[in-house]
Amino acid sequence: MSFQPPRNLKPEDEYRHALTKGNNADVLFGDTLWVSVVDPAAGVHGVNHFHLSNKGYARFESLYVIDGVRQYYGNKVPLDVTPDKGPWTDGRMTYEVVEPYNHIRITLDWEAYAFDLDFKARFAPFDYAESLPSGDPMCLFDEYYGGHLEQAMSCTGSFEIRRGPAAGETRKIDCWSHRDHTWTSRFNTPQNWKVDDAHFAAHFWPSIQLPDRHINVFGLYYQNDQPPSERSIGGFVSDKNGSRPLLNATAEIAPNDGTASVRDANFFRYAFTMPDGEVIHVRSTKHHGTIKLWLRAENDLENRMDCYEAFCDFEVEETGEKGTGTAEYSVMPVYPQWTA
Repeated sequence: MSFQPPRNLKPEDEYRHALTKGNNADVLFGDTLWVSVVDPAAGVHGVNHFHLSNKGYARFESLYVIDGVRQYYGNKVPLDVTPDKGPWTDGRMTYEVVEPYNHIRITLDWEAYAFDLDFKARFAPFDYAESLPSGDPMCLFDEYYGGHLEQAMSCTGSFEIRRGPAAGETRKIDCWSHRDHTWTSRFNTPQNWKVDDAHFAAHFWPSIQLPDRHINVFGLYYQNDQPPSERSIGGFVSDKNGSRPLLNATAEIAPNDGTASVRDANFFRYAFTMPDGEVIHVRSTKHHGTIKLWLRAENDLENRMDCYEAFCDFEVEETGEKGTGTAEYSVMPVYPQWTA
């Protein structure tokens, strides 16, 4: 099946965007691309992440847990400031839009591992501007916000392990996936001079991959008890009938005792209010590992956000449906602020 853009987006929104709000040359603006690989059978779990900026550079990240061991690739390279349609590459890692909203290809050729992966649309894309009750919640955090789309994908291809006990193995990847694309200013506002030593669970943003449907939602842990009309919340459920906004979601994370242990959380549970009002509960049943995104503004030595991606098996408590996915969460404030 071939999918079309959400009603307020165009095929061109798969590519790079120019800053239009305010048109301030000092604003750090760009496109971020996030694509997951969650394949328990292959022992490969990861996130591919790209930041294509208007400041003359791009960052390329490949952050994986392979057989339980973290392996990270990251690079920062020059990038023309003029928006284009790619493919975007640093010479080792490449992101290519093969068919808008239907097919993406990502490759990497590196010393520790290499892959050639095709991501094809599983269900229709969702424009976060269609979120209930009041549209895209991310607009509240950025005056130069452009847009945001997410989509359930499937992933197939090959993954070559070049270091470690399994060096020389090439594994087949065949799993569900998730991807998002945001165009926005990123970390344009400076951080405080001094960041406190604290550990506060902030946002949750899971992607729940199930046999016949896919669930994705953004929310804030500390707003769990507030009505949807007073929350920063958005998200959707996708299936063969399309992608529709959820009505509400709350989340649990553990451990969560106010200490640094929350940064290594390994259990997650969610309550999703579906479009028809039904409430389902989804919990993680197995934790395969966690990576932390490389999130920077222009200063490579300043950590701008502690955002974690936990790879899990999930189960719907009411139906017994079993799936996989990522449990994204952030912890505030950043710790440490400086990385050297």
